[in-house]
Amino acid sequence: MWRQGRFMMRSRVIISLIASLYFLSPFIAASMATVPLVYTYDEFEDAYNQGLAKLDLSFKLHNVNKEKETITSNITKDITLVENIDDLGAIHELVMIGQGNGMDIVLAMALLIGVTNPELSKEEIGNGLEELRLFDESYKFKKNETTVELDTIRYNLKYSQESGVIFTVSKIQN
Repeated sequence: MWRQGRFMMRSRVIISLIASLYFLSPFIAASMATVPLVYTYDEFEDAYNQGLAKLDLSFKLHNVNKEKETITSNITKDITLVENIDDLGAIHELVMIGQGNGMDIVLAMALLIGVTNPELSKEEIGNGLEELRLFDESYKFKKNETTVELDTIRYNLKYSQESGVIFTVSKIQN
């Protein structure tokens, strides 16, 4: 088309753009797809219970409410966990919302780091919490948010006066 001069210049450009988009669309779609943290709720629940045993905590998931795109559970009366799921039931993101006792929130965050990164030691989990500036009294959580990447998992911590602590966990896309 280009060598033989077929079609007018404008038509050649438009045809080339459409062909390029057609051939690049699978790559674009693959790069935009999120990678699941776990593939089933049962896998998550097993990992969660193993994390409870490893850290010797009593934060059982209760009041589990399954909907089309989310599963909502209570960790304690002041801490809620929302799992964002796809049509196949794979969990793509965890969102923990906590108010009240700060120590319970810190322990629940440590538990979620351990569940999503089971190869981390307790020290490495603690270091991740420090990197989130959780223990930095001079850090202004009301104005900032922090993000830490450990292996292939991204942890984000934000504070909202209305909601309290919002802690999200998602897979890093390569």
